[in-house]
Amino acid sequence: MKIKVCAAQMDIIPLNVEANLKKARSFLEHAYKEGCDIICFPELFLTGPLGKGNLKYAEEIPGCHTERFCKLAREYGLHVVMGTIVEREGTKHFNTSTLIDDSGEILGKYRKIKPWADERLYIDKGDKTFVFKTKFGKIGLEICWDLAFPEITKQMALNGAKIVFCPSFWLFDSKYDNLKSERDKRKVPEIDTESIFIDACIPARAIENEIVFVYVNGSGKFKNDKLVGHTQIAIPFYGRIALAGENNELLIKGVDTNLTNLAEKVYKTKKDSSNIA
Repeated sequence: MKIKVCAAQMDIIPLNVEANLKKARSFLEHAYKEGCDIICFPELFLTGPLGKGNLKYAEEIPGCHTERFCKLAREYGLHVVMGTIVEREGTKHFNTSTLIDDSGEILGKYRKIKPWADERLYIDKGDKTFVFKTKFGKIGLEICWDLAFPEITKQMALNGAKIVFCPSFWLFDSKYDNLKSERDKRKVPEIDTESIFIDACIPARAIENEIVFVYVNGSGKFKNDKLVGHTQIAIPFYGRIALAGENNELLIKGVDTNLTNLAEKVYKTKKDSSNIA
């Protein structure tokens, strides 16, 4: 099946939901005019990262934010991967991505399994991968640092995912976040490590799992750092087929999920993986 995918790499203003919502709506309108079938936004695209002091911005799902995007999905006739928001459930908080179909119905949600660094102080871990049935085939969701764990994507592929979306909020200086001493930080190579990391993993996930992989990062400044961007789309055989830079951009690319079926016949990686104990 041929599908036109839109990946909305957008600047995110911390804690300014209305401004970010306005940007997201402009991307939706652009995607509609370009005849796109599905659009994905970045991780935490409405608020930026939260902390213990501003968890009031967290919402239940369904809730106000998801209701807005259900209406927008119906208005523009697009499937929407609603980046992520911080989801509140009782006393717990999860970094959650929601998939909405073009009639405005929520098909499902996924909670980030691998929170990053300081995120672990306020975000509870998800514990399951999911694939969701759509008219485009089964779709899987993962979030940012999940990318570093091939088994997460592999599990979705084994469960039939043809496309996996990965909303992200990945910064240039992320490589320093787990280091406590300045001495250790000085040992880290002064190169664009994060772009290298992202650019290496995404084609690998597509090829090794015989899937379409869509990575959608934020852009612009955040505190004293900057988001990497590098939103991209990768497919079997070819690897990466579309790449954004570091700025606000709607990346648009047609993909054919029939290629995933051919790759499965050629390489049989899913079949062979299922035989591993």
